[in-house]
Amino acid sequence: MPHPTDSDPAMKDGPAEFFPPGNNDPNIVDTTVQPQVLDWMYANKWQDAHVEWHAIRACNFGGAGSKVNICRFEQLVPQDQNCQSAGDGYQFLVFHRHMIQALKQLWPNHSEQFEGFSKFPTKAEDVPPQWRSAWKNWDAEALAAGKIGDEIEKPENLARFKDEGELGFWLQCNVGQKLAGASNMPWVGLHFVLHAKWARPGNTTHGVNNTSANIDNYMFWKLHGWIDNVWEKYRRAKGMSPTDKKLKDDLIAQCREMDTEIKIIKDNLKPEDVRDPNAPLPDESGYFHEKVRPIFESATNLCSGCHAESGPNAGLSLGGHLSSREIVDGLVNVPSRDGGQFKLVVPGDPDHSWLYLKAAGKAAAAGCQQTSTAQCIDGVMPPSTGGPTVSPAQLEILRKWIADGAEGPP
Repeated sequence: MPHPTDSDPAMKDGPAEFFPPGNNDPNIVDTTVQPQVLDWMYANKWQDAHVEWHAIRACNFGGAGSKVNICRFEQLVPQDQNCQSAGDGYQFLVFHRHMIQALKQLWPNHSEQFEGFSKFPTKAEDVPPQWRSAWKNWDAEALAAGKIGDEIEKPENLARFKDEGELGFWLQCNVGQKLAGASNMPWVGLHFVLHAKWARPGNTTHGVNNTSANIDNYMFWKLHGWIDNVWEKYRRAKGMSPTDKKLKDDLIAQCREMDTEIKIIKDNLKPEDVRDPNAPLPDESGYFHEKVRPIFESATNLCSGCHAESGPNAGLSLGGHLSSREIVDGLVNVPSRDGGQFKLVVPGDPDHSWLYLKAAGKAAAAGCQQTSTAQCIDGVMPPSTGGPTVSPAQLEILRKWIADGAEGPP
C-alpha cells in the first residue's frame, strides 16, 4: 500500500540536496532521495540489508562488508556467488528490480525518484543540474557499452547474451571480470563506472559509492533504473513479459531473502533461529488449508499483507511462505497481543476466539479487559470504517473451523 507521505503536500519530486556539515559549496553537493524515503529506509534497515544481500554472495571471499557475519547463516548462502556465474547475474537483476518496484508501490505519486535514466547519459544535460559542473566525458569502452545497453533489442546485441544471466553478469560485474563459457561478451564494467561517475570526495555520508548507504543516493536509482530498463528491453525482445510466473516467483524469493536479512539485523538472530525463507513448503490438505487459509490470503481481505511470515503485525502470521500447520500452531490457544484476556483461537468456542471476533466486527462488544501483556484494540480487522470485509459466507467458514475444533492439516 502507498506510504502515508505519498499524499503529503510536503513530499517533493526529484533529488534532495545534501551538504557536509559546514560546507555549502555547490560543487560538493550530493543528491539523495527525498527525506521521507530516507527515513523509511533507515527505519526498515534497507541500507543494512542491501549490504548483507551482497555480502552473502561473497562468502567464498569471506563475506566482505558484512556487519553480522552473514556467512554463518549457511542455509541462506546462495550457490551462485558474486560474479562467478550467470545465475548470480540474474539474481542481481531480480533483486534490484524488487527494490525498485517496492519503492514505486510505496510512493506512486513520486516514483520519478526511482526511474532510471531513459538512455545512457552521454553529456552533462542528461544528468540533474547538481552534477553538471562535475561532468567528464566517458572513455570509449564505457561509451560503446552504454550504446549496446540502449540498443540491446537489436539482433546483433541480443546475440551477445544467450540468456538473462549473461546479460546480468555483463551489467553487474567489474572491469576485468570474465564469465566462464561466454564467448561474445563485450567490455564489462558498466555498473561500477556508473557508480564511480557520481562519487563526491569530501561528501560521502550518502554517497553512491558508500557501500553502507549508497541506496540513499538519488543517482543510485537513476543508474540501477537504467540497468533495469536495459534488462526489460532484452526480455521483451526475447518474447518475455513482466508478468511471467517465473519472474514473479523470483521477485518474491528476493523479497523474502531481503526480509530475512532485515530480521537477522533487527533481532540480532543466530543461525539456528533462521530458516531458508525460500525452502519448499510441504504438500498439505484439510479444511483449514483448503477453506480457511484462502480467506486470509485473499486480495479483498488483505490479512496476510500485514500478517505474513516476516515482521507480522501483532506477532500474528496468517499467510505468506509458511505451512498451514505453522499458521495453525501460531493461532490455537495462543494469547492475543491486542485482545486482553482473549486467546486468538479457542477450539470449539469461536465467540471467545479473538481472531473470529475481530474478523466479524464483534470485538468491541466482547468485554475485552487489558492485561499486563495485552492491550485491547477492538476495531474490526482488516481495518475498516465500514465494517467487516470478510463476507458472511467466509465468516461462517472461519466459525465452523473453530467450532469443529480448529484442527490443522492432517
